[in-house]
Amino acid sequence: MNLLCLSLPLAFAIAGCKPKEAVPPPAPVVSAPAPAPPSVAAPAPATPPPVAAGDPADVDLDKLAVIDKPMPPFPFVDYPENIVKEKQTTKASDFDQLHVIVGNKIVAVEGRFRTIGFELADAGISRFQAQRDYARAATDMGGVKVNASMPKDDAFQKVSGTYNDAMREKLNYSGENYSYESYYFPTPGGRKWMLIMVSQERARITSIEEKQTASVVRMVTAAVMKSELDTKGHVALYINFDTDKAAIRPDGKPAVDEIAALMKKETALRLSIEGHTDNVGDKARNLALSRERAQAVVQALVGDGIDGSRLSAAGHGSDKPLTDNASEEGRAKNRRVELVKVVKG
Repeated sequence: MNLLCLSLPLAFAIAGCKPKEAVPPPAPVVSAPAPAPPSVAAPAPATPPPVAAGDPADVDLDKLAVIDKPMPPFPFVDYPENIVKEKQTTKASDFDQLHVIVGNKIVAVEGRFRTIGFELADAGISRFQAQRDYARAATDMGGVKVNASMPKDDAFQKVSGTYNDAMREKLNYSGENYSYESYYFPTPGGRKWMLIMVSQERARITSIEEKQTASVVRMVTAAVMKSELDTKGHVALYINFDTDKAAIRPDGKPAVDEIAALMKKETALRLSIEGHTDNVGDKARNLALSRERAQAVVQALVGDGIDGSRLSAAGHGSDKPLTDNASEEGRAKNRRVELVKVVKG
């Protein structure tokens, strides 16, 4: 595969490329271009980075055209050449969940990521140049800017919830003195992302390549569910749903099948299916979403042949956490569906 090498003023080291080959002199940043001779047409003004077509606050990622040119291999971009290793701050993982802003909403993405951070003074560049050059790198690779707002904007908070410490941690956003741009790359090989956050002193660039990985969690079987229901009267399940939706993802269906198997064996068993969320976002929306997800599980069980009269659905939002919502691990534990045994009075 031919890799796309970029020639940018920051002299990015693109993975798989030799950045010093055929690199033109950097264009001046602050000096104005000389007037064009009368016989030569003046150059067209610079085109701003593209954004998703249509209403930028309502982006449908599935409708964006697939990029028809090869991208550099992950992580797509690197530090400026003059940032020595001792001045580099890198964080990476082969698999994790991150959250990005699309339109005015938060979207969860899963896959490998790499975040680089450096001081602008060490690179000898301004905030304007860092933001411009990384954005140009993203658009030159075919990326589309998909966020319509920043984390502290009113439009974002109206849709996604109050900007607080939990929200800032969820978005891995350093603070309101940073810019925020999310770029999306719909490639034939899968979805990729680049997040650009720049302050007056520092730049943080995150590259994400979405992928699935095998679960390391042992399935909660029908037998385990029965044991928990008999001894405790309830059991917590972690059924995966689409972000901010009540649609059960394919990897969540096996858990539903185990519930159905239990109810087919225990014909007198009645269950209340109860949804729970973390405390991030609008409380009323979380309450409604938890109820909708519980109802989705009920509908899936009915589709598996379970009598609907043996089932009920309820949603509690963030009102009944299992643990503190202060960390991502705690919030993940609180996002659950519980089976509660219903005893006839």
